[in-house]
Amino acid sequence: MTVSMYMPKDLDQFRRPAGEEGRLLLNEMNEHHRGLSEWALSKVPRTGCRKILDIGCGGGMFISLLAHRYPDAHIEGIDISETSVAAAAEYNREIVNKGRCHISLGSVSELPFDAGTFDLVTAVETYFFWPDISNDIRKAASTVRNDGILLIVSETYPHPDFKERNEEFVRSFGLKLLENKDMAEIIEKCSMDVTVSTDEKKNWVTFVGRKRSDPAEPDRHI
Repeated sequence: MTVSMYMPKDLDQFRRPAGEEGRLLLNEMNEHHRGLSEWALSKVPRTGCRKILDIGCGGGMFISLLAHRYPDAHIEGIDISETSVAAAAEYNREIVNKGRCHISLGSVSELPFDAGTFDLVTAVETYFFWPDISNDIRKAASTVRNDGILLIVSETYPHPDFKERNEEFVRSFGLKLLENKDMAEIIEKCSMDVTVSTDEKKNWVTFVGRKRSDPAEPDRHI
């Protein structure tokens, strides 16, 4: 996670934006994370994603990128912050009004969706705030269809070139940063084949998990 130009007085705003300060931070993050988000989307298939879930949708910028990339998709967005839900709905007003997108309040730990619902589930700049990373990844992965994709994206991962900066992020923001191999192992245990991509110069990482076929769920190839 890279700190935006706007720094709220309450650093918990990064975890759960609220009020006017939260809105200002969300606006900053919408722009600040665009490059990371576009890079991350280049790692997943361009076709076949008709039902999408974005976990921790924040200010809604990533939902707009998903809507543009997958014009036939219905997108669900979920966030623990009421301010984020309102901001994301406003940012994506057009597709919300058309019924292409629905954004609601909720937690990754208690996702209100059935198993195997989505072709693509995404989580950008949020996993390190999840209450129980292993359990919450399992919850997210359970909503992915056979042969569907789980995409987890972070602007920060443990690397010696960024050690001092990342340790400051952990102290200041309460991040829980896992080694890439540990993240990949957690995702693999969710019946997924995992590809890890990094940009070492920027300290960016994506985890792309593809759900292996489960006879108990209907197949859906993307």
